[in-house]
Amino acid sequence: MLKNGGLNKLSFFRHSIGPSLRRNIIFPLYWKYIRNSNLLKCYYELKAHQWNSLEENKKIQRKKLFNLIHYASRNIAYYQRVISEGHIRFSEESIFEDIKKFPLLTKEIVRNEFNELYKFRDNTYYQNVTGGSTGKPVKLYQDMEYFGWAAANKILLNEWAGKKVGDPMVKLWGSTRDILKGGRGFRGYLREKFSGIIMLQSDRMTEDDLYEYVWKINHVKPVLILAFTNSINELARFIQEHHLSVYSPSAVMTTAGVLYPEVRERIIDVFHTRVFNRYGSQEVSDIACNCEKNEGLHLNGDIHYVEIVDDDGREVDNGTAGNILVSLLTNYTMPLVRYKIEDRGILSKKPCSCGRGLPLLEKVEGRVRGNFKNKFGDCINGGVFMDLFYSNKDIKQFQFIQEAYDHIMINLVMTEKKNIKNPGQHFKEINQKIYKIMEHKIKIEYNIVKEIIPSPSGKYFYFYSKVNE
Repeated sequence: MLKNGGLNKLSFFRHSIGPSLRRNIIFPLYWKYIRNSNLLKCYYELKAHQWNSLEENKKIQRKKLFNLIHYASRNIAYYQRVISEGHIRFSEESIFEDIKKFPLLTKEIVRNEFNELYKFRDNTYYQNVTGGSTGKPVKLYQDMEYFGWAAANKILLNEWAGKKVGDPMVKLWGSTRDILKGGRGFRGYLREKFSGIIMLQSDRMTEDDLYEYVWKINHVKPVLILAFTNSINELARFIQEHHLSVYSPSAVMTTAGVLYPEVRERIIDVFHTRVFNRYGSQEVSDIACNCEKNEGLHLNGDIHYVEIVDDDGREVDNGTAGNILVSLLTNYTMPLVRYKIEDRGILSKKPCSCGRGLPLLEKVEGRVRGNFKNKFGDCINGGVFMDLFYSNKDIKQFQFIQEAYDHIMINLVMTEKKNIKNPGQHFKEINQKIYKIMEHKIKIEYNIVKEIIPSPSGKYFYFYSKVNE
């Protein structure tokens, strides 16, 4: 328990540190003088460049892409070998065509060639590890140049959703590592007050947790709620079922999962606000996000060069679904060129009416492993199964796992009121719909479980195909 001195400190910080102080004094002092970071420079560039024409931004991107590959060709053993063996020639003028000569960089290659893929330029490097949802995490080296760009990009995307630096934000997050960074006790409290960001852990949420989170949202009155897609969906469902009142922020921003239309509608219905969708990964940070017009997800060419290719690595037309490749333009310590992120998406044919000179992803279709395959080899987006259980009030959570072409296992978390002894018979009509979607009869196995465990990164996968591993 805190003594009177501690209580006085808490009271002082609660009443004296507001958005204006955070934004105008704490934020710039911290990043410039304490962290000695390039974040402020990156932020001002991103903020200005978004209003360039698309052609102006392509010129900036072309130069950055050439500089990255030129550096890799001189300093990174893996790319030196790839360029030599492939007799690859490239120039700044033709780099958008030349990059197609490079092979795709898969996670397996990163694991196998790890020691050939990095070179430390200074002492600012640090190690990052992907969540490893498949049980095979990817280890990476990143540096403070990359970190500054990534953090600045997050600030810009938050601004699109109406949150300025220093405004209160609730972060409903599932990564234990990120939660622990926030800290507990008095130190964690200070960190929250100085940043304005309240961390709520969502990898496991009990009923008591959910009641507490609703109370905190109502107490903090955040401008923005940033959340894992599945976490905010669970919280919204809890609020609906218990007929609770909750504060309406300026926006809710979802990430770490496909934002299906049903989930978007639930969030809007509960929080009565706009919904923004942010797409990214541990390896390359935030890749895309919608703006206030919601006509697609903007790609930021200062940070990434994104391609969409078919299964043979050939570029597809805009408007056609394919595999997303990302070349990260800001991390020279461990360059990632044509990195296959294992997601599928579609580049838009149209510009956004907001006027930003940033290209658009029409949508992200989800993980490659979230796409099922039938016995004919057809690719079926796992999201088509969403409607089968989404509106069933007796089901709290569900998860589809394709074990084989002809075998799907379905994990279900039921409400306490519902007890199903024979789920295969109970969901007979749903089975028929699954047969129709898959275009052939398959084995469907149901498991009634107490909970569905998220991946190590805190993400929860509705759909997972072992056929695509």
